[in-house]
Amino acid sequence: MPAALADGFLADVRRVIDTGLPHVYEYTLSADDCAGNAHDGPPGPQWFMGRIAPIVAGAGDVPDCVAWVVINITRRRQLEAELQRLATIDELTGLLNRRAFLARLETAMETARAASLPLALAILDLDHFKAVNDRFGHAVGDAFLRYVAKALLAGPAPGRVLGRVGGEEFAVLFEGLALPAAAALLREWQMQFHVRPFELADQAIGVAFSAGVVAMADEDASTTDLLRRADHWLYEAKHAGRGLVAHPGWIDRRLG
Repeated sequence: MPAALADGFLADVRRVIDTGLPHVYEYTLSADDCAGNAHDGPPGPQWFMGRIAPIVAGAGDVPDCVAWVVINITRRRQLEAELQRLATIDELTGLLNRRAFLARLETAMETARAASLPLALAILDLDHFKAVNDRFGHAVGDAFLRYVAKALLAGPAPGRVLGRVGGEEFAVLFEGLALPAAAALLREWQMQFHVRPFELADQAIGVAFSAGVVAMADEDASTTDLLRRADHWLYEAKHAGRGLVAHPGWIDRRLG
């Protein structure tokens, strides 16, 4: 096995002997890590829990030896990882769910304030999505949402974090990006959807969204404040006719 791992095991044993106290730890190991292994065990890295306990056989207080029990906990680790994924990821689109996105937004706001960096937040709402569901059914509606999510993830946007925060509503966090650049990027996404509709058999379904985007300001004491302002500008975009990106200082710019 790797020398560093073996040295760590020996150090753990010495610690238990020196202190007389048991020690519990977790580590990873795979068949490839062990020379001469028959490779007849489970493939890939495995998680183990080791328990080392002192054994005092004589009359003294110093342990004469240790008992070392190792349990394979790979399945438990896999279940924990899956539970974590389910708690943070929107199952349909693979984006962050609302709870996880808001937690990420809170952290980003704290970081941006501490480092005096720009940060922008956009709320996107798919225009006429209900009509897609009503006409083609929910299965097509789900595929439509997955298409939108995949396209947004593939688009150029350094430092952006995406989440699905409602039925057909998405949120985009732009870290290190000022408001004009974030708004321009949203309009670029609109143009991309304009020329690349969702393909259903021999029919193309247009993709359009309205968006409200704001930059974090001193008045935003919490994620709620920032979300409220982004929602306000989303409403302005929809009220003006949909298919628009609205923000403070906004001028109505429609696709030609």
